[in-house]
Amino acid sequence: MSRKEFLDILRDYLKKDFSEDEINDIIRDYEEYFVNGEIEGKSDLETIAALGSPKSIARDLVNQIKEDNNKHDKKDKIEDIYIKSKRKIKECCFKGKDFLEEKLTPSLSNNTSSNKGMKVLLYLLSLVLIIPSFIAVCIMASIAGFLALSLITFLITIPLMVSFSWSTPEIVFFFIFLSIAFIGFQILAWQVFIFVVKYMKKIYKTYINWVKTRKIYINASKVKVNNEEYKGGKNNE
Repeated sequence: MSRKEFLDILRDYLKKDFSEDEINDIIRDYEEYFVNGEIEGKSDLETIAALGSPKSIARDLVNQIKEDNNKHDKKDKIEDIYIKSKRKIKECCFKGKDFLEEKLTPSLSNNTSSNKGMKVLLYLLSLVLIIPSFIAVCIMASIAGFLALSLITFLITIPLMVSFSWSTPEIVFFFIFLSIAFIGFQILAWQVFIFVVKYMKKIYKTYINWVKTRKIYINASKVKVNNEEYKGGKNNE
């Protein structure tokens, strides 16, 4: 089992009991275990052997927080089949994503210039994304302002429309139909707006988590280089 397979399986086991933010924090902590192990000269298999299976880790975490492990024993076989099937599908669908992540993950070798370049690349990527992110926020703010303004205008004009329709009974049904249509449009528009905002928030959190993970490798590379320089200086003495 590789490091990525271990973390993917652990993520799948955690999804049922933890939120997306909690899962990202847990996965980042365990990825740091692998990084620290690599600094100490351990292989991924040695680190996995020390950590234990993803299922046992997930179960221990759930027990610590919820103190409820009975439901896990009843559904282990079904969960195993589901998780294995899901993992196979993910491996087939996200090979391109894995390739890009591998290329954009800083190396823990002594190639400090490469890691510095990766750090600069992360900063540049963040700067490039600021403009479209700002535009997207402005567009969503404009849409929210338009929806709110149209709703306020509708509420303000209700007394005028009621008085006008009262003097002209022929348009009462038209006014009722128009009001129902507008309220339906408002409900649908706000639901779509909230969905888009939540999706944008999820993308933002995913990117932040991705950047934090890259920083783990950059910082670990610095620690490894400093340790090797310290050992080299000590040997020279």
